[in-house]
Amino acid sequence: MSAAPIPWKHIRNVLVLFAPLWVGAVAAFGLIGVIYALFSADVYSARQPLVVRDEATRAVDRLGRFASQTELKAAQETILEMTQNREVVAAALREIGPPDGRIDENWPPLSTIDSVISTSVNILAPKGAEFGNTEVVYLQVKAGDRDRAVRFCRAMYDSLTKHLRDVRRVRADSVIVELTHARDLAKKNLDEVTSRMQTIEVEFGEDLGELRSLSETHSGDSSIRRALITTKEQLQKAELDLEKMQSLYSLLVAGSKDPRKLLISGGDLLNSQPSLQRLKDGLIDAQLRASQLSGVYTLENPKRKAAIATEREIRERIIQETLSVIASMKPMLELEVTQVAKLKDKVDSLSRKLEMLAEARTSYSEIDAELKQRTQQLAEAEQRLVEARASRSAALSTSLVAELGPPQVSDRPVGPGAATLTFGSMAAGLIFGLGAVFLIAPGPTQSQGRRRWTDHLEGQNRRAEDRARLAEQKRRSSDEVVEPESVSQSS
Repeated sequence: MSAAPIPWKHIRNVLVLFAPLWVGAVAAFGLIGVIYALFSADVYSARQPLVVRDEATRAVDRLGRFASQTELKAAQETILEMTQNREVVAAALREIGPPDGRIDENWPPLSTIDSVISTSVNILAPKGAEFGNTEVVYLQVKAGDRDRAVRFCRAMYDSLTKHLRDVRRVRADSVIVELTHARDLAKKNLDEVTSRMQTIEVEFGEDLGELRSLSETHSGDSSIRRALITTKEQLQKAELDLEKMQSLYSLLVAGSKDPRKLLISGGDLLNSQPSLQRLKDGLIDAQLRASQLSGVYTLENPKRKAAIATEREIRERIIQETLSVIASMKPMLELEVTQVAKLKDKVDSLSRKLEMLAEARTSYSEIDAELKQRTQQLAEAEQRLVEARASRSAALSTSLVAELGPPQVSDRPVGPGAATLTFGSMAAGLIFGLGAVFLIAPGPTQSQGRRRWTDHLEGQNRRAEDRARLAEQKRRSSDEVVEPESVSQSS
């Protein structure tokens, strides 16, 4: 079964009965609120809009805009951390001085700095948004009066921008040291590779162009290879000419001893000697003439004698011509032998050069590729070092946080006024008093003859039998206390 509702008469009786409790709570809390309102100082808030940008040296095409929302959020959180830095706040407090205007060399104390950091300075995103959604943030400070709030906001902005420049400068100095070391290491590696390249280039000298051509192209064709092919063709032709000349020379030597051997030789050997060719043809004709006459005439016949004499004369002339040709061929033969030898030496020299170039091609290509890589690394290191130095130079003269307007201070103090605070305290006292009343007050009378709620109260409004029973219980308890005392006295 559900509980019966509490009657309004019961609530009225409880409030009347315990009126001193809840009225006293209202008065006490109201007094506390009045005292707090009288002795608490007014606090004014000043806000200044700021815009955050990225370094322009990173990407000129973005003109200071951040590449991503994450970078913007990280930059704004860094500004928040710097705003709540002790050095930043202490510098701003030293600039505006103590609130009472006196000169204090120890101002500000550490406790004041920590209190101001926790309660009076902050970086806020517009309209309660999160960092990273917009490049605009607000610098908010609090002070005891409007003028001090404005001066504190300006001092905080100046101190913040100065320390942000110091952070950029320190970061740039660290990066410059690291990049300088990287640049020096890249230069050292480049010098080492350059020395190795210079050694190879000095070794090959005039063939350096061929080596570079072989390393830059993968076809394997080069002027030396083409020259080698041409020289081999010339050598083959020269060897063939030498072989023909030697064969002709051997034939002529044999023909000078026996002209009949010239008759059995091929005509192509004597093509270079037209006089011998004609004598050979004449000898053949003379032999045919003599052979024809030998079948008709005897040896004593004048025609046959004339034919034999003609044949003998041609033989002698062939021998003489052969000897003169042999004498004229010796220098030509020696020259041809020398030419063949030179061509062989040239072929050997070109072959050795190609072998050396082929052996050095791989190592030269590796060194050349490494040289290009080291050169590119040095150029990149130099570029990064120049950018770091430019960033450091910019850190000394520019700031990544710019003000969008002057500080804006509130017209009224921050927080509730004296009347609001007093009535709020009284309302809190009323709630506290009513809660205490209903916590200690008994409930209303239940049905079926159970005791009323007023019966639970001591003193007035109790029934007669209840008061008599209570008096009897007190009398018995007092008698129990008296009996042990009498026993102790008798003993």
